[in-house]
Amino acid sequence: MVVFLWISIGLFTLVLLPFGIAMLRGWSPMRVRARCSPARIRVNGVAALVLWVGGLVPLVAGLAGLPREAASTLLAAITPPLVFLSLGLQLGAALSDWFARRGPLVQDPRDPRESGCSRAG
Repeated sequence: MVVFLWISIGLFTLVLLPFGIAMLRGWSPMRVRARCSPARIRVNGVAALVLWVGGLVPLVAGLAGLPREAASTLLAAITPPLVFLSLGLQLGAALSDWFARRGPLVQDPRDPRESGCSRAG
C-alpha cells in the first residue's frame, strides 16, 4: 500500500508539476500560443497546480497514517473544492478568450459600418 502511494505521488509530480509551472511561466507549444491568449495559458497553469495539490491531498493523508474518519473528513472537505476550483479557472479563462474574440458586445447605432447600411454618396 505504501509503495503504491509513493508511486502515485511520483507520477502526479512528474506529470502535473512541470506542466503547471511551464504554463504558469507562459511556455507552451506554438499551436497553443496561436489559439490561446497568454493570460489563458497562465491561468491553465494555475489550474494544473491546483489539480496537483488536489491529487496529492488524498495520497499524503494515506501516508500520514490518519485515522479512517479523519482522512475521510479531510478528503471530503478539501479535494472536491480544489477540483472544482481548477475547472472553474479553466472555464473562466476559456470564456474570457471567447468573449475577447467576439469583439465589443454593444454596437454603436450611429456607426454606418456596424449597422450594415451604406451611405449613398
